[in-house]
Amino acid sequence: MKIKMPCLKCFTLDGIEEPALSYLELGESNIHEVICTRGHKTLVALTQHKHEVLFEIGAMALADGYPREAIATIAAALERFYELCIRVVSAGQEIPNDQLQAAWRLIDAASERQFGAFVLTMLLWSKESPIVIDNKKPNLPNTSKANTKTWKEFRNAVIHKGLIPPEHEAIEYCELVYTHINELTKKLTSQFEHEWLSQAQKQATEVRQANPEKEIVLFGLPTTLFLARGRQAPDSFRNALTQLNGYRQIYSR
Repeated sequence: MKIKMPCLKCFTLDGIEEPALSYLELGESNIHEVICTRGHKTLVALTQHKHEVLFEIGAMALADGYPREAIATIAAALERFYELCIRVVSAGQEIPNDQLQAAWRLIDAASERQFGAFVLTMLLWSKESPIVIDNKKPNLPNTSKANTKTWKEFRNAVIHKGLIPPEHEAIEYCELVYTHINELTKKLTSQFEHEWLSQAQKQATEVRQANPEKEIVLFGLPTTLFLARGRQAPDSFRNALTQLNGYRQIYSR
């Protein structure tokens, strides 16, 4: 998926009132070199966390009618959110980054170990066992709770067993994840706002330190989870999907 953005150098260098568009393809790195149709090159750093980007891709998939792909991607977004929680709390507790990286390498290839690390990190920080959604069930119309899968059962059935869920079920499970991430985000940022923002800009900071001669433009996307942190945040995933249709023109396949 690509992002359409106006070329900033059309304004600053050439003074062109109607700048050409640049197309930035979302990838593993947050740092991108984009070239507009007039040839201007700009080094752009997205200020989104990885889980925000993944969640946005999942929401777009659901809006486009691909519920199975949406669930698989949003499940990945939740895992990366748990990793971010660990990194934010560790930064707030002044854990040296090299020590955190050494510990993370021990669990990097095991999602269950990462989940365990998240649970204990949140416990040690807040002195409370964190709320998780693995055993939570949504309210599905015309389906009893006894016949409704938990989030973990549903996610595993989609990813590992090829389950193709109907759209209305996918939306209800996404609602669980959306609410869960937003509640934990508010709790974390109430104490670690600086660390949260620093993690979002980490790649840009590292590139600037390694290449001080390079000019990097920070660019923030109005993603679903980013907007959820604002004062007029959508109070549900359904409303967030409706809001997505208002700005989805910035995305291009």
